Amino acid sequence: MPSFVFWALMAVVCLSPLPLASNRPLPWSLLSLLVGVLLLLWGGHRLLAATRSARVAADLQGPGDLDPRLATGWRIDRRAALLTLGFALLIAWYWVQASPDFSGRWAHPAWSEASAALGESLPAAISLSPAAGETLMMKIVAYGGILLLALQFGRDVDRARMAFRVICLCGFAYAIYGLVVHFTRAGTVLWFAKDAYPDSVTSTFINRNAYATYAGMALLAGFAPLLSELRRLRRDHMSLLGFLALLSERGSFALYLTIAAILTGFVAVVLTGSRAGVVCTVLGLAVFAIGLLIARDIRPRTFVVGALLGSAALAGMLLLSGGFLAKRLTTETAPEARAAVFDVARSAVKARPWTGQGLGGFGPAFNRANDGRAVFDTYVDLAHNSYLELAVEAGFPALLLNLALLGVVVLSCFRGLRARERGSSTCIAAIAIAALVGVHSLVDFGIQMPAVAATFMLLMGVAMAQGLTAETATVLSVTDPSRRFGQARVRRADATVATPVDVMETPPSADDCTPPGTRHNHGALSKETSAVAHGSPGRDDDYTAALARWRAVRKMEPVTGTTRRAEERYEDLACGVGPAGGAVRGPRRHLADGRQPQGVPDTDGAHRH
Repeated sequence: MPSFVFWALMAVVCLSPLPLASNRPLPWSLLSLLVGVLLLLWGGHRLLAATRSARVAADLQGPGDLDPRLATGWRIDRRAALLTLGFALLIAWYWVQASPDFSGRWAHPAWSEASAALGESLPAAISLSPAAGETLMMKIVAYGGILLLALQFGRDVDRARMAFRVICLCGFAYAIYGLVVHFTRAGTVLWFAKDAYPDSVTSTFINRNAYATYAGMALLAGFAPLLSELRRLRRDHMSLLGFLALLSERGSFALYLTIAAILTGFVAVVLTGSRAGVVCTVLGLAVFAIGLLIARDIRPRTFVVGALLGSAALAGMLLLSGGFLAKRLTTETAPEARAAVFDVARSAVKARPWTGQGLGGFGPAFNRANDGRAVFDTYVDLAHNSYLELAVEAGFPALLLNLALLGVVVLSCFRGLRARERGSSTCIAAIAIAALVGVHSLVDFGIQMPAVAATFMLLMGVAMAQGLTAETATVLSVTDPSRRFGQARVRRADATVATPVDVMETPPSADDCTPPGTRHNHGALSKETSAVAHGSPGRDDDYTAALARWRAVRKMEPVTGTTRRAEERYEDLACGVGPAGGAVRGPRRHLADGRQPQGVPDTDGAHRH
């Protein structure tokens, strides 16, 4: 069931850009319905599995006695519960806005004015457009459901990378379609005539700015599997020519396909002609490169060289666009038009800063606040600034709560980046995607397209799960704390972090490498001993802490009459007390001249990926 729900979720998100970015009533309703069904299936499976595992759950005495996988799973579930609580508060507030039963003296004065003009009593609400608010609530609940499901499935590092790879390849497919339509001058979007933006690549989207956001996210998502593959191929003290030779000899088809998808996606972004889209995509690439610096995947010198090469590549892309983007940068007056919209929108915020004017009510609120200072040929129903629009509709408290919830997600990704685990590639890419979407939302509304929002929530949820997994990882390694900034990173073994239900269904066999008759009971350990045995985040670089963990594991075994040699215990420690097939490594002991003591196996290198 979990595999089915995961792939069904991927299919729903990947197909969401196809029907005009799902920005029509039927596609967004179908998207919400399918996400709801997947939530029910996943919730039913978890409930059934937990019921069947009641016996195992009853044996757990407390957090200190939990298996490492189970403890990490509970930690992720607690973070998910926190997000769900804040999200539920938001939805409750949006519902209060749309309901006439809870408006009271908070009701918008426009309703009393309309009642007086019509000569009849109308049900008053905080919202200027309750029906539009209810529709938006349906879509927002679907986005939250995608984030929750992604947070659950993203615990598995293989599924996390698969999610990023699939989104990248889907973006590749949509980019190819958009480029084919553009260069063949077909003048269509699917089977509809392309009336808007005829000179821009929009793929299956109508708005070029929204497609630029989606294409930028897809190409940045491709950097996560690309970075993982490059880490696998990289060797210490390898020259650039040697690395390129190794890349040509041992690079997989998936690696070359990912590179092609990234390059094609960047060409598509440039040919959209979206000024903010190109700038924000370049910003995302810069943030990704900074993430590599923080994770010590590249040296500062490599960062500078990459920046120069990237600038040259960007200049080449601008030349490829035939001057279309450069012309828009110098001649069009859209920034002045947006400034006028922002000015009126700020007046609407000041009118009702705490309660807002109702979810989905920006259009009527804007026209009510417009005193003639801004004149447009069309009806203005979007602010071209998602933050300002949300402040107008929901009020400042709801805006701050939205930002706080997204901040929790991004902070979790940043902690995963700092942990420098093998799954940190998804965290780095997610932070870059968040920078792209966050900055682009200052001047446009791409994130308000259902396809863009669904893809964003999927990637951020998966990366958050990987960040929390890395933050509480029990896979330990001893690294050199004196290693200078920019030196090659130490590759660590990692493994899937199971959910509490998964561990209950299949209790971990942590003693598989212990000889018969010497098994120990994890549930019987004291909290203090278990914490030392499994380690704690942030102390795995300390030799003393690692040695204490090794000694604690020795004390877990009952006395058998024969004392085993320390060298054999090192081997057993590396064999299998880690979660889900991972390994907890013992400290590496070296002599003064750097040589390994005789008889002590080098357990560190045996588990590198």
